[in-house]
Amino acid sequence: HDWGYATVPFTPGLAENNPIARIPTLITDDGVPLSCSTIACQYLDSLSGGQLTAPDAWKMWSLYAIADGLIEAQILMRAEMLRPAENRMESFLQKQRDRIDRCFDAIEARAGELQCGAEGGLPNLAEITVGIACGYQDWREWLHEYRDERPRLTFWYTDFAKRPSMAITEPAETPER
Repeated sequence: HDWGYATVPFTPGLAENNPIARIPTLITDDGVPLSCSTIACQYLDSLSGGQLTAPDAWKMWSLYAIADGLIEAQILMRAEMLRPAENRMESFLQKQRDRIDRCFDAIEARAGELQCGAEGGLPNLAEITVGIACGYQDWREWLHEYRDERPRLTFWYTDFAKRPSMAITEPAETPER
């Protein structure tokens, strides 16, 4: 698809390290390319001595999976929105909107598990992923508002977004085409 390269120009160097040629790709100090968010997070967790995951991490992994699915739906919507308006499938867009809403509702129901705020502590993988999903939803003006009906998630994310690591990695504008 030609439109697939319209937002971010194709980078041959990325394809040399990652045949999938998409972000994220983390290159370890040993030169090993990790081209999947989950694998990159597990690698970073290993470097932290397991501080990103709790010993009984199943709840965290469950919340991470919901947030990861949320991001996947956001990206699928973005790809569909890049198509010419006459070629967009409204049923597909609605399916992704519904999926996004279900994920945000599930995260709101579990917002008490989101403990790490702006100050102190190392966030776990679920918190990082939820934070990224919230930030992306805020950034894309064509994505609908999620905060109004999710006060606990909104409260947590408003604080979490103040972390220096979140501030320096805010999305930057890219061309629409």
